Amino acid sequence: MHTAQHSETEESLVVYRCLYGEYGVWVRPLAMFAEMVTVDGKEIPRFELIKPLND
Repeated sequence: MHTAQHSETEESLVVYRCLYGEYGVWVRPLAMFAEMVTVDGKEIPRFELIKPLND
């Protein structure tokens, strides 16, 4: 995961790799990356840190 800045708007972006499917690389605005979403009626973070099993 990395952070980047939009070349035209200077908006902060997060560059990340999916941990499922074809493991594609994606970019999402930082505010959206950090927001809470509703899943099955429950508020949860859109993303959460997944640590290696050996930690």
